[in-house]
Order: sequence, then C-alpha cells, then structure tokens
Amino acid sequence: MAFREFQSHRTLVAPDTSLEFGAVISILLFIFGLSLLGSRFVFSPGIEMGLPPSKNVDLQATSGVLNLGPNGIIMFDNHILKIEDLFAAVEQFLSHKKNPSSITLLVCIDQWVPFGFVVQVTDILKSLGCQKIQIACEPKNVS
Repeated sequence: MAFREFQSHRTLVAPDTSLEFGAVISILLFIFGLSLLGSRFVFSPGIEMGLPPSKNVDLQATSGVLNLGPNGIIMFDNHILKIEDLFAAVEQFLSHKKNPSSITLLVCIDQWVPFGFVVQVTDILKSLGCQKIQIACEPKNVS
C-alpha cells in the first residue's frame, strides 16, 4: 500500500473571526425584551383620597411667627434678633397674651439653617412655656 504525504495546508482552513451582525442584533433584541418583561411600569400616578379629619389634633391659628436665618439671625415680631435676645423678646410677647400656654408659635426655616440652631430655639420656646410649636419649611422644587 502506498502512502501519500499529508498536506495539511491544503485541507485546513483558518476559522472565521468576523462578527456576525445578525447574531449581535438578535442578542440585543433578546436582552431588550427580557428587560421589558422584568421591569415594572406605573401607568397611573395614583388616586386622590380625602382623609377623614383627626379627632386628636386640634389645629389652631398661629399666634406668632419666628423666621430663622442661616447665620443665627431670628426675625420675630418685626424685629431682627440674635439667639441671646430671643428669650426676652418672646417673654415680652407672651406677657401681652391672655393664655400663653395655648399660643401656637410657627418656626419657619429653610435648608440652610443648621439643625442645632433649630433645637436651641425650640428649647428656649419650651422653657418659656410654649407647648405648641410648629416647624415649617419651604417645599423643595422638584423640576
């Protein structure tokens, strides 16, 4: 039996290393479809509810307003005060009222007022006998 010499360079072909465009598109569409099926969509923003009034909370008109500034400045009763002068000013304000314990004071703050400053002011108000202190801030613009 006669043997022929093996000629590998004629029979072996180098593998194709190019990327198939159709296969890539198919995989991307498959991943996109899975992400659509796995995500949760909210089509309605919600419903409006009318909550019943609370029997425990007694809302009263505000008797005094304190505006707190970021630099430790307080505006109360049309006067600009420092924290050291607040005790005397609120004490004088309460002395002109008939029932000081039923007075509601509104403390207006913004995002630049340090929390420790707000706590100092509310401690002074509580030490003077103010039992009803409301804290209000401007709503954040979500745009």
